Amino acid sequence: MIKEGEVLVRTNDPIDVNRIWKALADANRRKILDIIRESPKTTGEIAEEFNEIGRCAVMKHLKVLEGSSLVLTNKKGKFKKNYINAVPLQAIYERWVKKYEAQWASNLLQLKELAEYESKSNHYINSMMNDQANTITIKLEIPIEANINLVWKCLIEDVGIWWRKDFYTSAKTQNFIIEPFVGGRMYEDYGDDNGLLWANVMVLDAPNNLELKGHLSPSFGGPAMTFKKLALEESEGGTMLTLTDTTFGKVSENSKDQLTAGWKMLYEDTFKKYVESKK
Repeated sequence: MIKEGEVLVRTNDPIDVNRIWKALADANRRKILDIIRESPKTTGEIAEEFNEIGRCAVMKHLKVLEGSSLVLTNKKGKFKKNYINAVPLQAIYERWVKKYEAQWASNLLQLKELAEYESKSNHYINSMMNDQANTITIKLEIPIEANINLVWKCLIEDVGIWWRKDFYTSAKTQNFIIEPFVGGRMYEDYGDDNGLLWANVMVLDAPNNLELKGHLSPSFGGPAMTFKKLALEESEGGTMLTLTDTTFGKVSENSKDQLTAGWKMLYEDTFKKYVESKK
């Protein structure tokens, strides 16, 4: 069991496919997974989301989900929080889905998300169009003299150490966190459940690929949507980190220059030096 802040990820348990399918067959259990996918919840907080079933029934469903390793728990003080564990779902994906998918499926998914976002947020999209919405893409390739597993560990687990304090958006920020599971948050933690969300994890394929989707609010130069991909590949005894950042919305060429300079400062300078110092 690996503990990262309040995030629990179990990676070495045997995968019982039959128990996973049985757990997912019930609509209430799927709803529980949807609830804790957004953020960890106590049993009481989960029960509040149900009108048709009571707390006892929720506890029984949680026991089934725990038995299939789809839910992990962590007790802090007198409260026990429930966390989604994406590893069994990733195993199912690898076995039944991944080998049949093609690259265009990812592009269609992003197109679908953009279409759904437009239908739900017409005012938001219209405001972007009125302000001459554009798309900018930044790509950086950064060679790092360290093996791929160390680079991945530093990228995910140590982000609160190497993330520059001058990149924080608030003086209240106490830590910077990436939750290492699909749907997890990349966020600034202000403490007491306060903070600022940068993005959510769309793809987690350790130790090769991390993809994030975020929103840039008007107070931070938007409105805009951002898609960031961090890809790792072994290269000549080290690791090549490729960062691709695409922003759609109210952005300009000046924004591209500023973002490029910022990502170079963060990843090409700070992160690279941090990883190489850990060899």
